[in-house]
Amino acid sequence: MKERTHDEAMAEQFRADPGYAAELLTEVRRNGESAELAIILRQMAQAFGRDEWWSLVDAERKLLIT
Repeated sequence: MKERTHDEAMAEQFRADPGYAAELLTEVRRNGESAELAIILRQMAQAFGRDEWWSLVDAERKLLIT
C-alpha cells in the first residue's frame, strides 16, 4: 500500500468537502499562527490544482466558487 503524506490526505479531504476547507481556513485565520496558515494554504493549493503557494485571496476566491 502506498503511503500518503499528511498534505496529500488533507488535500483529499478539502476536495471532498470544500465547506470544511472554508471553515478551517476561517478558524485558522482567526486563531492560528502564521506557520499554521502557511500549511493550510499549501494544502489548499495541492487540493485545488495550483502548484505554487496560495495567498489568502486565492484561497477565499476558490472556496467561494466551489
